[in-house]
Amino acid sequence: MLKATNFPITRPFNGIKVLYLILTIAGSIEPWFWLLQDPSALLSPSLFLQQAFANNIAAGLTADLLISAIAFFCLVWFELKRLNISRTWIILYIGLTFGVGLSCSLPFFLYRREQQLERAV
Repeated sequence: MLKATNFPITRPFNGIKVLYLILTIAGSIEPWFWLLQDPSALLSPSLFLQQAFANNIAAGLTADLLISAIAFFCLVWFELKRLNISRTWIILYIGLTFGVGLSCSLPFFLYRREQQLERAV
C-alpha cells in the first residue's frame, strides 16, 4: 500500500492582487501630488469647485469623475451584498474616494474583493 504524503497546500500567485495593490499605492500618491501644488484650493471648498470647473476640459473631467464615483459606489453596494460582507464597509470606500481619490478607492476595493474571493474558495 502506498503511503500518503503531506505536501503543504500553497495558493497560486495572484498577480492581479499585486497589480491592484500597486495601483492603490500609486492612486493614493498621484492625486495629492497635484492637489498640493495649490494648497489654498484645498482649504476653500468654493475655490476648489471653481477650479474644478474652470474651463471645459476641467469641467468634463470633473463630471466624468463624479459619474464614475457614483457608479463605483453602486458597484460596491451590490458587491458587498453579493460577497456577504457588511455594507458598512462602504463608508471606508466613500471616505477614500473623497479623501484621497477614486484612483485609490477603486483599486483598493478590487484588492479587498480579490482577497474575499480567495477566502471563499
